[in-house]
Amino acid sequence: MKISAAKWRKRRAWLLDNEGLALTVLQGGGHLAAARLADGPAMNPYWTPKWPTAEPWAFGPSKPDHPEDKLLASICGHNVCLGFFGDPSPEEAAAGLTVHGEAPVARWEDYGQKVTRDRLVFVCGCDLPAAQMRLIRTFSTRRGSNVIRIREEIVSLSGRDLPYTNCQHVTFGAPFLEKGVTVFDMSATKGHTFPGVFGRRQRLKADTAFAWPQGPGVKGPINLRTIGREAKTSSDFSTQLMDPRREDAWFSAVHPGVGLMVAYVWKRADYPWLGNWEENFDRQTAPWRGRELTRGMEFSNTPFPVGLRAAVERATFQGLPTYRWLPARGRVAMEYAMVIQRVPQGCQGVADIRAEGEGFEVDLLV
Repeated sequence: MKISAAKWRKRRAWLLDNEGLALTVLQGGGHLAAARLADGPAMNPYWTPKWPTAEPWAFGPSKPDHPEDKLLASICGHNVCLGFFGDPSPEEAAAGLTVHGEAPVARWEDYGQKVTRDRLVFVCGCDLPAAQMRLIRTFSTRRGSNVIRIREEIVSLSGRDLPYTNCQHVTFGAPFLEKGVTVFDMSATKGHTFPGVFGRRQRLKADTAFAWPQGPGVKGPINLRTIGREAKTSSDFSTQLMDPRREDAWFSAVHPGVGLMVAYVWKRADYPWLGNWEENFDRQTAPWRGRELTRGMEFSNTPFPVGLRAAVERATFQGLPTYRWLPARGRVAMEYAMVIQRVPQGCQGVADIRAEGEGFEVDLLV
């Protein structure tokens, strides 16, 4: 097993390799950029943009009318949104804040690492000066395991209580993401579409409640387990409430053709919602230019990517608070796990995922 400095598309990275699973973590933004099973298909399930990315510190300040530019210049795979999920307020944008906050554009540091005969542990993190927070992320895994456990601790650097929202923005892309083929499942109950205009062409009705997985399509019900082939272009977001009867929540993504599954499992109380973001060749502005097919599975402590001010003003949704408090000089911690495994070709998805010792029991739909 090893933890080593690496390069990913000319970006600085750390490679975590437990001899069963290799994970690439970028120093720029802390993004989980690539994952690969030692005995699995040579396919990275995470989204890699078609445009060339760069270290966020090499990119100038975002313009107030384009607060997404700095993030898009460095985005890929799984990034964390902290401080707020979504757009900054106009005043925050004028002050230089970017979409989804400082963490996904910060310079992450190596805080410590340890490799023993059986276990690999890597700690990294970053400071968020505007949010007055420090984020500490700890990866841990056993030799040969297909599971990586991640603990994130948010530390207050402020002498006052801080409101915040937080999201794990996990994004899949081609070739793992294939229209009408890749299947997504989750421990969701009721859902709700974005309360407003989200994209140029939306296949979902806006601001409409539904029961997962049957989404309220503009032209009739839509099974949200896949991005269907019926829409040539579309851009949508819906939030899904994780089953309140369960302590854990989960989602899975399966490509039946290559026989590969990626899943995440977390404490439902930490992240009660999962946002389903679909970009289906719709965004025409640079750097998108109508070339990207992505699907974000974004488990979060707030239902919609609308920024902190709007989340605080909404206050509650589906009976739960839409933001959290970080106590003065205090700290909070969340834990989740990433699971990657081979599945039989033709697998039709996942029925359930349950904790089993240090691993997970996955019930497949075959």
